[in-house]
Amino acid sequence: MNNLIEFFKKAFHIIVLAVLLIVSIVMLGKSLAFNDYSLSRVVQSIVGPIQKSGASMIHRFRLGPENEQLVKQNIELMRERDNMFIEKTDTMLTEMSKPDSTNTKRMRMYDYTYAHVIFRTTDRTFNYMIVDKGSNDGISRDMAVLSPEGVAGVITDVSPNFSTVRPILHPECRISAVVTPANQNGTVIWEGTDPHVANLEAIPQHSEINIGDSVFTNGFSNIFPKGLFIGTVKEVQVGNNASFLTIRVSLATKYTDIYTVYLVENLYKAELDTLKAHFKDE
Repeated sequence: MNNLIEFFKKAFHIIVLAVLLIVSIVMLGKSLAFNDYSLSRVVQSIVGPIQKSGASMIHRFRLGPENEQLVKQNIELMRERDNMFIEKTDTMLTEMSKPDSTNTKRMRMYDYTYAHVIFRTTDRTFNYMIVDKGSNDGISRDMAVLSPEGVAGVITDVSPNFSTVRPILHPECRISAVVTPANQNGTVIWEGTDPHVANLEAIPQHSEINIGDSVFTNGFSNIFPKGLFIGTVKEVQVGNNASFLTIRVSLATKYTDIYTVYLVENLYKAELDTLKAHFKDE
């Protein structure tokens, strides 16, 4: 016992220095806005392993083996939803087919995996999250990120073991959406204040939008499948521009308490992006 006390007396300053160093690195990671691409990768590589260790301890209490299995079962169910596929109809006639016959087949368009959030901010102008999977796990940029409740954000940067997520709570995150039952298309944008609310823009003033209407992804982008839940209409006003309504949307994802996320990959995104690159801006 005396030897242990003597050891702590001799190593006291080193122990304090190590603790302060770890705390300062973590605080640095929380204070940066990650606007600089190179800097964000450096900070992510330093802070990521530290935060992952802490998140792993929380994970043992919050998401044990049974819940982990439940997440995997949820993914299998999600993979079989209709919005994960596109239907292709072959109308070419053969000698064996009837003149009015068609052959329809389903082609998988999207696939799922999952990750755990090890870092997040919700009180900044530019908020970010970091998840514990990267390129070594098959994660790539522009994958959609979902919480168990709804749309959460987009993967923007990937390292071998970690990935950065740009959530809806970021002014540069724009999600193509449709509000039902009016079936009007617009864009969900966060105005930078309330982490629970975003704006739905570009909805014509003549649209019949009511409080409680649902907002989903419309599938117009190459990132999000159609029909993913974003939130519900909280407030409707006539905006300064008389042509459009000002619509406030209560976000489904609770960013202050998010741990497990689902990552969605468009299996044909590269092919679609190649075609879109040839569009002329006229």
